[in-house]
Amino acid sequence: MRTWTAGDAVELVERSWVWMAFVTTPVTITLGIGWSFLADGGIGRPEGLAALALTAFLLAVVAGLVTVGGGIVALPCTYALGWALARISARRGVHVVAHALLAGGLAALCIWLLETYWSHAWAPLPALRLLIAVSAAAAAAIATWRTDRGDRGGAATLPRSRADERS
Repeated sequence: MRTWTAGDAVELVERSWVWMAFVTTPVTITLGIGWSFLADGGIGRPEGLAALALTAFLLAVVAGLVTVGGGIVALPCTYALGWALARISARRGVHVVAHALLAGGLAALCIWLLETYWSHAWAPLPALRLLIAVSAAAAAAIATWRTDRGDRGGAATLPRSRADERS
């Protein structure tokens, strides 16, 4: 049985951040902006489209930077979860679901804390926590699935470093 190391946790958090910053969050922002544009009757108003495009770009940049903080918060939790799953030789699907639930839960918790702390300064979307949690969970699931190099159907070995492959 292979052990789970801090390097494994860092690698998984890095991959999850890349997926969240460059895929799942921009897709979520695009869908949200598109829905907002259509719901506000923005079709036929050219000034609305340019403002929405700028808003989407700024949201994507800010979200990419904020997810770095989320990755730092998730690192010790990812290490503990990976260590626990490696000790029981959990299957690949269990790793994927567990890390997705962890990422989604931590994202929702962090947004809730931000909303509580700065509730007087901004009025977030009612479903902001849900949108961010789903985006984080999807990114973690994709990263975990793609990082796992275990046998299909067998016990997962998340992730396997080059040093382990040589031995």
